[in-house]
Amino acid sequence: MKLGVFGALGADGQVRGLAFWRREAAQISAQARPFSSLAAYEERRRLDQLQSERQVSLEAQQGSFEELLKAYVDDMQRREKSSAKDVGRALELNVLQAFPDLAQRKAKDISAAELSNILRLCIHREPALKGRGARKTVANAVNGKRTMANRLRSYLRAAYSYGLKHDLDPLRAGDSVLFGLTQNPAAMLPTIDGAERANTDSLTKDELRHLLLGVDAMDEPQRAIARCMVYLGGQRVAMLVRATRGSIIEVDGYGSVLALTERKGGKGAMPRDHLLPLTPRLQEYMQPLLQASAGSVSDPLFSVRTGRQVARDTALQLFSELGAELAGKGLTRKFTWRMVRASIETHLAQLGVDEQRRAWLLSHGRNGVQARHYDRYHYLREKREDLELLGRYLDEVRVADSLGRKG
Repeated sequence: MKLGVFGALGADGQVRGLAFWRREAAQISAQARPFSSLAAYEERRRLDQLQSERQVSLEAQQGSFEELLKAYVDDMQRREKSSAKDVGRALELNVLQAFPDLAQRKAKDISAAELSNILRLCIHREPALKGRGARKTVANAVNGKRTMANRLRSYLRAAYSYGLKHDLDPLRAGDSVLFGLTQNPAAMLPTIDGAERANTDSLTKDELRHLLLGVDAMDEPQRAIARCMVYLGGQRVAMLVRATRGSIIEVDGYGSVLALTERKGGKGAMPRDHLLPLTPRLQEYMQPLLQASAGSVSDPLFSVRTGRQVARDTALQLFSELGAELAGKGLTRKFTWRMVRASIETHLAQLGVDEQRRAWLLSHGRNGVQARHYDRYHYLREKREDLELLGRYLDEVRVADSLGRKG
């Protein structure tokens, strides 16, 4: 068994002479003594070396916290989840930018306490400077800080759930990063009290009138987009803005129908069709959008620039800016599209449209086994009746004064 080269210079800069090799021989002799032969000892050393190399390789492959979060968002994008962009932005702002040192550590080494600190900063962070001066706002359900923190908690939990399964996924590329996770630290974080408060605010009929008149005063194509958002009953904007000219189809007995694709749902939920009959009023309001496009079936239906799909945030901004403007004039409370959407459903309920029909119209509550896998009826008759009812009601509200009289 060769131990080395006599007289060679060691890594410590010292010459390896007789005294060094005597000590080395004595040490190896002691290690080899329990084995039946020198060959058995050398085989043991070889196996230990291989195990050490594998461990070093595995450690080098285990991904960082940042890599885990980005891999999770990439997976959402591959599965065409409509929320992928929002989730990515939230993680970038509240985790990667806010905690750069934490982001570079291995994902498996992050503790629940450190994740709790991330949520704590999200709740207590000072708001961006707007207007004159600055003040720190108290976190509550109204200003959305607790809601954002609670959603961030769910994003972190989902990212770690993804990472736990990632290493064993047979569809994973063989050279992709591993995470070596054995637990989900985000699962230990409690939900945040006061978050996700239900939106119970609704515009009054008079406020709704000012909203409709404000939409009428917009320039095209923003006016057409905003009108369709309202007269279609308050559909999810992420679903609506994906529509193309080819999404308008003809269905026997119902004429023109807008075929949307619903991608919201739990894990493994397949995209499904959400069909909306186009009433004469809706077809009228869509004309500026159809005339502005080049005519290809692949052209986006809702567009502020020819050939480019309007961004979800841009569509939402139409109503948040209008809400701020009308509130500044004292005509309405400040509102956003979320409040407008809740208001439309509230007014539909007041018109006698029951909860089940509103669910069909707005694609609510379709996550049960029966609804997801067996119920293929599109309720076009019911949807047409309710959209026509809503359209007549909105037209009447537009021309009514604040006392409810026509004029």
